[in-house]
Amino acid sequence: MLTTLMLALSAIIAYLLGSVNGSIIISRFLFGQDVRRHGSGNAGLTNFYRIYGVTGAAGVIAIDVLKGMLAALIGGLLLRLAAPEGFEAEFTDTGRVTATFCCILGHSFPIFYGFRGGKGILTGVSCVFVIDYRAALIALFIFGVLVAATHYVSLGSILSTVSVPVTMVANGFSTRCILIAAAAVLLIVLRHHENINRLIHHRESKIVFKKDISHKIDNDSF
Repeated sequence: MLTTLMLALSAIIAYLLGSVNGSIIISRFLFGQDVRRHGSGNAGLTNFYRIYGVTGAAGVIAIDVLKGMLAALIGGLLLRLAAPEGFEAEFTDTGRVTATFCCILGHSFPIFYGFRGGKGILTGVSCVFVIDYRAALIALFIFGVLVAATHYVSLGSILSTVSVPVTMVANGFSTRCILIAAAAVLLIVLRHHENINRLIHHRESKIVFKKDISHKIDNDSF
């Protein structure tokens, strides 16, 4: 009973934290606008940067990173309180991964903003740093290599995300944790369905590395 209660509590908290959307908050606070009314309509870092440039981007990053890490930490702590003796580590991992899924769900479909949010990459990788920093570093490395090689941010985002449960398998996480992580990855991949369709048909725009590239970014992976 206590385990169910703690799991439900951590899931609710993580979802609500995920619903605190950095792009929407900063665009309203600094510019008096809703970022979703411009560009692609996505409430993520890429669309925010395309519309407003670097001004306020640090605030967006700070909010989305902090909410992800906090959600995973709280999820692990709460479920650990319900753990039988000797199962503290397993319960902590399960709580963190469950909170990660719920936080990404909140970021994607925020209750505070009409269920129209972002795609969960930045928030997700922030959660993963709490779960297993090695998986997060590998994901970031894959993202950087793919974007540098192909100039497709969406491709780097999708494949780096897919790498996380694979790394978790290699690092000995439980089947339960891996399945929940895979569900989170599936959610992110589904949120990128339009990007995937454009990639398949060779219509996805590439990022151009210039001093000012905000007008060149035409995908919204974050």
